Amino acid sequence: MIKYLFVLILLYLSQAKRIKQTYLIRSLRDWHYISKFGAETGEVFYSLTFRFKNVEENDERTIPIQYELFLDEEWPNAIEKAECDRSNVARRKETIQVPVNSEFEFKGSLTAKVRAHLWYFAFSDCEKILRNSFPVESKVKLDVELHITNVGGTEFTLEQFGILQIIGIIALIDVIMLIYNGNQILEKQRKYEEFSLPLFLLVITLLLETFSYCFLTIHLWIYSENGAGSLLLQVLSVIFQVASQFSLTMILVMLSWGWQINFSKFDNFELFIPISILVGFFQIIIVGVSFIDYDAYYKDHQYEGWVGWLAALIYIGEFVYFMNGLVDTYNKQNTKIQQFILLLGLYGGVYFISFPVLQTVNLFTARYVRYKVMEIGTMLFRTSAILLLTRLFTSKKSIFAQISIENKSFLDRNKDE
Repeated sequence: MIKYLFVLILLYLSQAKRIKQTYLIRSLRDWHYISKFGAETGEVFYSLTFRFKNVEENDERTIPIQYELFLDEEWPNAIEKAECDRSNVARRKETIQVPVNSEFEFKGSLTAKVRAHLWYFAFSDCEKILRNSFPVESKVKLDVELHITNVGGTEFTLEQFGILQIIGIIALIDVIMLIYNGNQILEKQRKYEEFSLPLFLLVITLLLETFSYCFLTIHLWIYSENGAGSLLLQVLSVIFQVASQFSLTMILVMLSWGWQINFSKFDNFELFIPISILVGFFQIIIVGVSFIDYDAYYKDHQYEGWVGWLAALIYIGEFVYFMNGLVDTYNKQNTKIQQFILLLGLYGGVYFISFPVLQTVNLFTARYVRYKVMEIGTMLFRTSAILLLTRLFTSKKSIFAQISIENKSFLDRNKDE
């Protein structure tokens, strides 16, 4: 499972707006989708490079390949048609003569005057000229490389505009919370000779998330310059993101089942081992399915379609388990603790329900903003949940400070002060 996930991650991370696809000639269909691009208002430049592989050195032929460009307005109609009828609704189509023994680069531009658009790139071989140019048993391949630069020369697609700055701000907020929570741990240790394990685990969660966002920010900055980014930084960002989500989920689940209320030590932690394994498995599934068919024409973000609803179902399942624990703990406690449980349910619900809510909201948004809604939305909700938990754990007037069996009593603290 881990090996499969890692392969999916590498396949996804190799995709930027320098798209490279390789096709075995004998396996070609009549029509092939290459990629899509969100173009801002103005002029956008692109280049298509074709090259044949595993061909004879003395082959001096040129072979015609038709590339096609579709505008988002016509795309739904095009995809409903038979493959060889789609060119009838293409906004632009052109036949390129590609030499067998050398690569050929075709350069073009797109201009949007009224509003931003999504453009879809494809090529076709409906006359079967390409397939009939080589023996059936041959291993000739066709490399197709697409490079697009947006208005102003940036490598970002329309969906990614502004996301670098937003992620940078969220990362800065995480750093501030990390410093604040770390200081709270040291202050409690010095003043009350206490070690707050919930706060410590929250700091670990913040640290993992901060690393994830910092790696992602640097990668996006490099991406904006070369259209490819850094594979290493992307892999590290994903790994730390999965670890952060797992940590936050386990904190909420353990609290919901009475940790720090009915028990504080990990003497009974073996009870949480099965659920921790299950949560870890689900987090890997959520990340893994997001890489399936990442650049498919029907996906405006990595959780588009059935993979997003599967991930939403997993989050809802975790939320149901979380709420079940809260109800069980709630029924066994007094009024003061019940107030804390209600707050925890509210704060935890922000985290668990945010993904299904965003997935639903995206049903009603324009295609070129869905990426931002999902990516920025999940980051903001996750950061908000951590911020709310920070307030819950650190505020001297919070209910948690009064009921946690790991701390001194609230009255004793007041006496010390």
